[in-house]
Amino acid sequence: MVAVARWKQRKVTIYGLGRSGMAAVRYLCERGADVFVSDSQPESKINEATLKELRTLGVRYEFGEHSLQAIRFADIFIVSPGISPYSDVIQMSKKTGKEVISDIELASRETTIPIIAITGTNGKSTTTALISHLLEFCGYRAPVCGNIGVPILSLIDQKLDFLVAEVSSFQLEYCPTFAPKISVWLNLTPDHIDWHKGIDHYVDAKRKMFKNQHMSQYAVLSMDDPVVAATKTIAEIFPFSTESEFDEYMQGTYVSDGFICCRRLMQDRVVIPVRDLPIKGKHNVENALAAIGAAVLAGADIDRIKEGLKTFKNLEHRMEFVGTIDGVSFYNDSKATNTVSAIKALESFPGEPVVLIAGGKDKGTSLTDFVHVVRKTASAVILIGEATGRFENELRQGGVQNIYPVESLDAAVKLGLQLNQGPVLLSPACASFDMFKDYEDRGRVFKDIVRARLKEVAQTN
Repeated sequence: MVAVARWKQRKVTIYGLGRSGMAAVRYLCERGADVFVSDSQPESKINEATLKELRTLGVRYEFGEHSLQAIRFADIFIVSPGISPYSDVIQMSKKTGKEVISDIELASRETTIPIIAITGTNGKSTTTALISHLLEFCGYRAPVCGNIGVPILSLIDQKLDFLVAEVSSFQLEYCPTFAPKISVWLNLTPDHIDWHKGIDHYVDAKRKMFKNQHMSQYAVLSMDDPVVAATKTIAEIFPFSTESEFDEYMQGTYVSDGFICCRRLMQDRVVIPVRDLPIKGKHNVENALAAIGAAVLAGADIDRIKEGLKTFKNLEHRMEFVGTIDGVSFYNDSKATNTVSAIKALESFPGEPVVLIAGGKDKGTSLTDFVHVVRKTASAVILIGEATGRFENELRQGGVQNIYPVESLDAAVKLGLQLNQGPVLLSPACASFDMFKDYEDRGRVFKDIVRARLKEVAQTN
């Protein structure tokens, strides 16, 4: 293990110059490390301000490749999320016998601030934001960080009570010793299987932090997901479930008669009616249960948690209400980049047929469950992007009738308004990279289109 603060003249190669990579550069340079940055992007793609900062810090760098020089240089490697452990550069780096770790692992070694870590295939960002919101509502300093967009290394020098970190399987792959004070696992469905080379490796990556935990730490686990529920850890397990009430000797958070309840130290408390949650859908009930459990374990007061829940606002691009035009409501769920997320979004409108906008860059996963739910919940499906052909074919084979392929998101919004068959939901079930920079870009374009139409309607009335 790398000793804290022993970075003077230590040679570090950082693979990848995203947000976490630059945060690692700054953190290590401030401590006197000799840093080499290696990024596969061409230099022409790198922001000039970033290049200037690297030169000011005295960092060596290379772009367009990961060279043998970067491998030979290092005493330790810091890997940005997204670089596969099966890539040539990582395989060669591991053969040196030097450590290959993520920024999450590095931060956990460098700080004494308790870390609350949230993982899962879906719902990570919402749950991370909700835990942070509840703790800060209760008077703690507990900012979000990690995969949600704020590099954890940018916060560890601050005076904080907790670090609330969203952690992806990509990051956990490079976390050999990471053991959070409170670990949360929401769910698991097949995703990123190509990156992990199989579902077993994906599961193993998620389970790493629970295997590393100690008896004085906590594991908040979903009892509704068989893979998550079977996770072994010596940490104290604090379960949550929407489907079953616990027996009298079991602690955790659960739903009873339409109320979210919490049992801790043999005391049952009603927290809030499900109907009063400001976030829509069964999946957000699960997220709330997990967040309440983590907040309680962190020491937050139940009564304050109840009030905090009422003031939480959903994150951008997650079941985000945009506006209503001529009686048609529009929802931005661009973060739904897989079918499981889209299914949960569709199920958030019980008894109300939805006009679904789906499509984008196809991940190639099974559409069987997605088609089944679309047939039950959607009045129409508008398809965009590269995935249109396969989606249309499987939807029609599955008995879905009203399918409309269109060329753009603008055309999809206009058609959704013209159909007037229920709320229009952008929940693509696909990645965004065929038409947009990322899911955030896709969501913002969608909102701009809807708001422009709202403005047009307002001016004509």
